[in-house]
Amino acid sequence: MGVPQVEANRNIFNNFTKLYNVPNVSDAKLNTCRTCMASLPPSPVSWNKYGLDIRSNAAFDRNNSIQAMKNIELLDSDGDKFINIDEIHNSTLPGNESDFPMISIIPEPKSAYTIMNGFVSIIMFAIVYFFAIRKKRG
Repeated sequence: MGVPQVEANRNIFNNFTKLYNVPNVSDAKLNTCRTCMASLPPSPVSWNKYGLDIRSNAAFDRNNSIQAMKNIELLDSDGDKFINIDEIHNSTLPGNESDFPMISIIPEPKSAYTIMNGFVSIIMFAIVYFFAIRKKRG
């Protein structure tokens, strides 16, 4: 007969929260069915891209989906340029392309050391050139 849909989805949800140590608090973003589902009742239920990747993985089993979840960790299910495991570790939804880890790109300041290295190179070149010219004249 199989596992009823609601119970099967609860198993998947429980496997996910156990595998990734998702906090058991109501405001944790990954502690919802939205991690795998695109729509929930009363709308017709549908899986998001992450949920579809779990379900289409060869290791998928409704009673124990942990191996399927591990198998797709390095995929970018939602196409937002972040792999699933990075999204999970950053508490963003791996099946929602508009929810991704916030990254900060701060340019590294030019260090005085780098500037000094350039200056020293110019001085060394000038000294070598000076002695080469002097030797040639002498």
